[in-house]
Amino acid sequence: MEFEQIVIDTDRLAFPALAAGEGPVVVCWHGFPDHPATFGPLAERLVAAGRRVVEPFLRGLHPSHADAMAYADGLTLAADAAAVARALGEGPVDLIGHDFGAGMVARTAAAWPHLVRRAVTMAVPPPAALPGVFADPAQLQRLFYMWLFQVPGIGDAALNLDLVDYLWATWSPGLDIGGHRDRVHALYADPALAANAIRVYRANFDTALHDPALADLAATTEAPAPIPMLVLGGEDDGCMPPSAYADAAAALAPGSRVEILSRAGHFMHLDRPDAVAALIGDWLR
Repeated sequence: MEFEQIVIDTDRLAFPALAAGEGPVVVCWHGFPDHPATFGPLAERLVAAGRRVVEPFLRGLHPSHADAMAYADGLTLAADAAAVARALGEGPVDLIGHDFGAGMVARTAAAWPHLVRRAVTMAVPPPAALPGVFADPAQLQRLFYMWLFQVPGIGDAALNLDLVDYLWATWSPGLDIGGHRDRVHALYADPALAANAIRVYRANFDTALHDPALADLAATTEAPAPIPMLVLGGEDDGCMPPSAYADAAAALAPGSRVEILSRAGHFMHLDRPDAVAALIGDWLR
């Protein structure tokens, strides 16, 4: 997929992004350890269906804003997604989020539903369903990297390209990511960008990384969004297995849908691009 490189100017930050196609806007937010270009197979199918696909780099994960990570909590990232939606659309836009991006989309739909036409999340359950996930000892083990990242020095050293490759191989077993590996490696080989990814994980526990200007929205963004969402999980996901979605339906608005894809791992948009595109295309229509 050939993308143009654009910059989305918002009242919060200027976001470099990859873009393709013409038509109603779909904004795709990537996760960890990932790069916007891995949405390429999905973007190709959405563009063929008459959509414009925009894939921004998350705050702090592009060299142009490597120093813009004073706050790194999920609400900060969601406010970024809301700002991009405002900048791109004269009305509500469609949002797709994977991993980190899934939390961004769910929280944006909760706090700023007027900016969201249709919402899709992939590979992470909605925020309101996450507390139950942490009651499972096996899931705590799968999230070993999250706990490792909390340790200053050791956690920073642990986020190297060997760990990046290990997570991809473990989370989507058997997936050949081809040329995407070079893009992902280039991003996480940059010490400043890798440190910013770690800050996102530390912000789960360190309130000094939470933006006090957004504090009043915290209860809203952690509650179920008032609009329906399509929530996609992978049957073979080595990070968030199907059991992580057991309580997802109760954390979603009426009309939402939870779908577990067979023969798909964490990076389901690369594992099974046709199936993912079909589900998302139907939902957006």
